[in-house]
Amino acid sequence: MANRRQGQRGAMLIAFSILLIVVLGFIGLALDVGQVIGRKTELQNLADNAALAAAAELVGTPEGLLIAVEKAKGSAADRSAWRRRMQGAILSDASIRFASAPDAPASGWHAAGAVPDAATALFVRVDTQATTPSLGRVATAFLGAWSPALRTLDTGARAMAGRTSLRLTPLAVCALSGSVASPRTNAALLPAVELLEYGFRRGVAYNLLKLNPNGPAAEHFVLNPLGQPGVLGPPQQVGDASVLPFVCSGTVQYPRIGSAQVHVHRPFPAALWTAFNARFNLHAGSGCHVVTAPPDTNIRAYPNTAPSWWMTNAPDAPSALSTGNPLLSVADPESNATPPAVGSYGPLWSFSRAARYSNPKPAGGYLPFATSDWPKLYPASPAAPAAKSGYPATAPYLTLGFQTAPASNTGVAQRRLLHIALLACPVPPGSDVLARVRGIGRFFMTAPASNGVLSAEFDGLVDEGTLLGPAELLQ
Repeated sequence: MANRRQGQRGAMLIAFSILLIVVLGFIGLALDVGQVIGRKTELQNLADNAALAAAAELVGTPEGLLIAVEKAKGSAADRSAWRRRMQGAILSDASIRFASAPDAPASGWHAAGAVPDAATALFVRVDTQATTPSLGRVATAFLGAWSPALRTLDTGARAMAGRTSLRLTPLAVCALSGSVASPRTNAALLPAVELLEYGFRRGVAYNLLKLNPNGPAAEHFVLNPLGQPGVLGPPQQVGDASVLPFVCSGTVQYPRIGSAQVHVHRPFPAALWTAFNARFNLHAGSGCHVVTAPPDTNIRAYPNTAPSWWMTNAPDAPSALSTGNPLLSVADPESNATPPAVGSYGPLWSFSRAARYSNPKPAGGYLPFATSDWPKLYPASPAAPAAKSGYPATAPYLTLGFQTAPASNTGVAQRRLLHIALLACPVPPGSDVLARVRGIGRFFMTAPASNGVLSAEFDGLVDEGTLLGPAELLQ
């Protein structure tokens, strides 16, 4: 009986020893795997932060690429990013690559100095496993006892970031000429001449829904906010429901246009006109939400007949701003047998002044005219409009006396600025076609849109690279 009990105790001791070894093995495995998972998490945070830091510098220039590399390395070297906030990491150039699309093949990712076209390099990838020496090598405490090959494990992380949107309104209109910059000669102004940019005059309001340099019928288009440049998208992408949120926000969902053609749909639907009015804090009936389409910080409409009006005349209704064949602003003809009525110009210089033409363009930008030049710039009958002596040193929009803050909702500065694609016209016939973008114009909404009227003052051309949306972490 005693021998039997001793045998049971021995068997239990052997079983306990085996179980203890198994338990210790699992504990060791958990500790080693935990180390690897912890290191991978740290590396993922490091890669995410580095990619976002680099993507913010991608503006389509070679200088931006070099700064992006510096920002990525600087982010990784920050002690908050790695090794339990005790030390930074060193990223090598091989771990930072750039491409023109987030889904580019392996051959499409290049080092900063080898990018074929900096203007298209709007996405960055940070791969910690490409860094030498390795950042992901973990010395194991227990697995090495099972196999020498497991004495160290290597892990890593990859992150991609870039810009996927442009601050471009999904409305397109015709460029009024094919010249990026040209002189508008006015005998009364000589030797000075006025600047035209694709035929538009700075400081003059246009009805963007009533323009056509090639005929008397208005031409305006939906710029597909979802399709990729160079591709004719499906009809759903230019339907009212798809386009509405982008009119509200003033964005399109692609990172650049470049030299590619874009999908446009004619005409721009009347159902979406009121969506522009969220910028004036008029959200009811606009289809826009105040969070994604906040008002401007200044919602005061121009024209305005209040005592503080900066002009000697009360302008006509904005509908008078476009007329004739071709269909242009009344301010466009250089000479008129019958000058327009004094109020026909609409509000003048509410955001931007007329500019003097110069070739080449001055390094500091085109020089503005003075308010004393108004009678020469804007002849009218029976008398030209004139600026009052109280015309402010800054644009009326920026001057307190000409501002109205939105009630109940927080405004965002310069939301009334619309960035509009200027197309090479005439555009091919058809409801959905590809069209070439000559440039991007900046227009200031002078009043809420209504009844086929979108009155906006031209404020010059804007470079596409300055309209890039925020950097986003993509994976």
